[in-house]
Amino acid sequence: MKEQQFTLINRLSEIATSSSEPEIQKIINTLIAINKFKRSLDANLCAKTLYEKVANFLKSRLNINNYKVVITRKDKENEVCQFGETIDQCYHFNKKFSETLSIHIYIDDKELDGFKKMTLNSFFEETIHLIYIHLVLTNLKKSSTTDPLTNLQNRQSFTSEMKTIIPLAIREKMNIGLLLINIDRFAAVNDEHGNEFGDQFLKLYAKTLKDIIRTSDIAVRFGGGEFLVLLMNVESEEKTIELANSIKDTLSKTYLLSPNGDHFKKTVTIGISMFPDDSLDIEEIVNNANIALTDAQATSRNMVLRYIPEDKSTIDLF
Repeated sequence: MKEQQFTLINRLSEIATSSSEPEIQKIINTLIAINKFKRSLDANLCAKTLYEKVANFLKSRLNINNYKVVITRKDKENEVCQFGETIDQCYHFNKKFSETLSIHIYIDDKELDGFKKMTLNSFFEETIHLIYIHLVLTNLKKSSTTDPLTNLQNRQSFTSEMKTIIPLAIREKMNIGLLLINIDRFAAVNDEHGNEFGDQFLKLYAKTLKDIIRTSDIAVRFGGGEFLVLLMNVESEEKTIELANSIKDTLSKTYLLSPNGDHFKKTVTIGISMFPDDSLDIEEIVNNANIALTDAQATSRNMVLRYIPEDKSTIDLF
């Protein structure tokens, strides 16, 4: 059986009834600092900034200057970051996420006492899942399973990666806004100007969409004139609706010069569903957004509609 990591929480439990008040206070202060650090992490952070924040915490709290992160995939190691000089691997923390993937943290500190080691164990137990989420997001964006026309992720890669993202989002209590975006009457674009012009129009919309969402968000080509956007770790439903309207307005103003020299543009309609408020199942979230999208298209188009369960009244959100 794998030996359990001895963390600050374990130690706090042991000495809670003892007279070691200074140590209790030291542990409490350290746990507060770890929690504060965790809450300061925004899903919008790029991986480089995340690793820098970890380095700053280690230096400011523990006077540790050297650390590195190594990813093991199918027994092949890949060093993703290193701070400081050569790591002698005095401290090693590892977490296995699947049969083929694990993350290893190495610390070089020749004066690593018991309290520092417990602090490191507690710190990485709390943050390793967030590091992994960023790694998955980075891998998702670099995946070879992209739509060849728009360079966005395709439906297959989205479905595959969500099997990993959703359990971690549940653990970290993340809000995710899912937007299903459809170009209104897109078939008319090909009918009016031909397939080549339609492809150029899709590429322009995809580029515009990627430029206006945050770096942490995910844009997917869902097929035809339809796109899906995941707003990762979004603040609230209200913020999701605000961002959806901003996307709608920006895309509706995006134009491509037609063969006739006109500013050709199209409106979009967006259906919204929220994780975890509407469901913990990503397929159901997508289906909910599609229901909202279909309802919007049946009434007006060029609008944003939030999915509302059947037992509640349906309202438009322009």
